[in-house]
Parts: sequence; C-alpha cells; structure tokens
Amino acid sequence: MKMPWDQKDIVKGIIAFLVTAAAISFYMIIHRWETVSTAVSIIFKSLRPVTYGLLFAYILNPLMNTLEKRLVFPSMKRIMRKKPGKAVLVSRNMSVFLTWAIAITAILILVELVFPELYSSIESLIISMPGYANKLLVWVSDVLRQNTDVLAFLKESINGFSTDVSEIAKRLQDIMPNINSIISGVSSSVADMFRTILNLFIGVIVSIYVLKDKEKFAAQIKKILYSMFSVRRANSIIALVRLTDDKFSNFLTGKIFDSAIIGVICFVLLTIFKIPYSALVSVIVGITNVIPFFGPFIGAVPSAFLILLADPIKCLTFIIIILILQQFDGNILGPKILGSSTGVSSFWVMFSILVGSSIFGFWGMLFGVPVFAVIYELVKNSCNMSLEEKGFDYPTEKYMIIDHISSKTEKPVLFKDKQGG
Repeated sequence: MKMPWDQKDIVKGIIAFLVTAAAISFYMIIHRWETVSTAVSIIFKSLRPVTYGLLFAYILNPLMNTLEKRLVFPSMKRIMRKKPGKAVLVSRNMSVFLTWAIAITAILILVELVFPELYSSIESLIISMPGYANKLLVWVSDVLRQNTDVLAFLKESINGFSTDVSEIAKRLQDIMPNINSIISGVSSSVADMFRTILNLFIGVIVSIYVLKDKEKFAAQIKKILYSMFSVRRANSIIALVRLTDDKFSNFLTGKIFDSAIIGVICFVLLTIFKIPYSALVSVIVGITNVIPFFGPFIGAVPSAFLILLADPIKCLTFIIIILILQQFDGNILGPKILGSSTGVSSFWVMFSILVGSSIFGFWGMLFGVPVFAVIYELVKNSCNMSLEEKGFDYPTEKYMIIDHISSKTEKPVLFKDKQGG
C-alpha cells in the first residue's frame, strides 16, 4: 500500500528530528557538563593509540613518499614488469617497512651517540652536588657576614619557624593516615607509564596500517564529503585540508631540520669552549628549539643553572653563546627554513609566534606559524580573486609605486604621475 506521505513531509520530519536532537544535546551539555566531559575524556583516552598512530604516520609520510617514488617503486617496476599491480603493492609494503626501519635506526643512533655523554654528564652532576652545596654555603656565609641586617632578618625568620614546629608535626600526623592513597597514586603513575608504552606500541601498528592504505582512507573521506555537501562546498573543504596539510607538513619538516642543526652547532660550540655538560645542554637546547624563536631561551634557563653550579665563568660564556645562537636562528636560519617551507616572511613568522603564544600559550607558540600560514594563504587567495574580478590583479611590487587607483578611469595613478600632474 502506498504511504500517504510525500518527499517534502519526510524531509521536514528529518529536519524536525535533527533540530530536537540538537536541542536535547545542547541542554545535556550545559546541565550535565561533568558527565559529558567525563564521557568525552573516556572516548579520547580510548582513542589515544589511534591518535599516536595518526601522528606517527603524518610525520613519517614525507619520508615514505620519497622512498617509494624515487627508490622502491622504480626498482620494483623494473623487476616486476609483467605484474604492475603486484609491483605497486610490494612497493608500498617495502616503503612502509623501510620508513620505520630508518626511523628506528635514527633513534637508536641518536641514543647511542648522546646517551653515554648524557649519562656521564648526569653522573658528574650528581657527584659534584655536595661540592656545589658547600660552595653555596660558603658564599651565603660570606654574604651574611658582610650584611648584618640580612643575618638579623634570617634569625627572626628561623625563630618564627621554630615556633611552628608543633603545627607541622600535627599536619604530618594528619598526612600519615593518607599514606595508602599516596602509595596508590604512585602505583597508578607506574601503571600509566606502562599504559603509555603500550599505547605507543599500538600507535606504531596503527601508523603502519594508515601508511599502507592512506589513499583508500582519503578516498573514503572524499566520498563522505561529496555525499554530505554540494560539489562546490566539498571541493572547498578538500582544498582547505590539502592547504593545511601542506603548511603543517612543511613546517614540521623544516622545524625538525632547524632544531637538529641548532643542536649540533650548540654541541660543537660548547665543546670548543669546554662548557660543562655540553651533550646534556645541547640536547635540551635542540629539543626546546622546536618552539620557534623563543625555544633557545627556554632551554637556556635550566642549562645555565647547571653550568652556573659547575663554573660561573663558563656560565657567562654559555649565555653569550646562546644569545648569538638565538640571533642566528631567529633572524637567519629559522626564518630562512620556516619562511621557505611555509611561504610567509620572517616578520609574519615572528608575528604569528607572538600572537599565538599570547592567545593559546605553549601550543600557540608551537603551532602558531603553520596556522597563520594557512590563514595567510586563504586571505591572499581571496584578495587575489577579488582583485582579479575588479581588474586590479597587479603584482605586489607594482602596488609599491601606485599612489591610488582613479575612481573615474579605474586606472592606477603612480607616485611620479601624481607629482608630475
């Protein structure tokens, strides 16, 4: 029997259902925020291995593409001339294997080169700590001898502290019954560490599957987009995703390369000037240099403190080296690499870091450059399209000599034409 509803009634019913569901969901989010946030936290926690896998795949994808296009596939194509389909499949599997083999080998080499020096530096630091403490005590006693006011203030503070010993004892008695919760907290921390290791291992497996079938996943996403949106809107979303991917991948590649160079230069300079803990400090500076512009300063603070304990004069030398290194990286190397990889000038690199850090803190400082590069590209494309429609799509260099565009003739008026007229 034919139903008495037409297509418009069905569409209206679906829209009414979706609006009602959205209203209920919004109400639940507002009035049951703790429950919703707990549920979201559980979902994200369960998806953590997948997140790790996607991150690993995204970082290693440029290396895999290079290996596959320039080395593996041409070789397999020559070997399997009669089986081109199998050559593609074998090339992809070999490329994924070689990519992870190179990544693991690089990590092992880095550990082998750096870890012994790090171990000796940390061991030397631990051994030297009593001597540093004695030096500090001698320095404090000299200062107190020369400043009687400070000594009197400290005596008063110590007297006041001694009167509160009974209160501290009472607080300790309150804490002792909770020792079980402290132990359980430590146990949960150990469990979290093992869980993180397991998640990382699962993430490696997930990344292998993603790298192996990335074209299929991309095709499925495009299929969903074209089913949900109009062709124009779907094409815009795909173009935006490709632009974002291009800027972020170029930024990550450029920043890792830049940080590696800075870490090596720092190690060479510290070794030449015989700065204590040169390997440990270089690793700290290299890792924190992932944060654009301000990274060397962030890594220099704890490093300078370590060197200060060992040798104050060397600490001054280290600070001078870091200042020079930061100027070189911030004004020459960093903008050259990041500017060429993201397509924005040195000024906009610094601008995006400052704005991103002030709004979003650490993550804004870290990813402000690629986010701004995407926004910059979108604004530039929109501006160029608008100018092209109006017939004013001149190169940027020409606008440097244009005084204004005449409202009557809609032609550019140059500075010299204005002066001559």
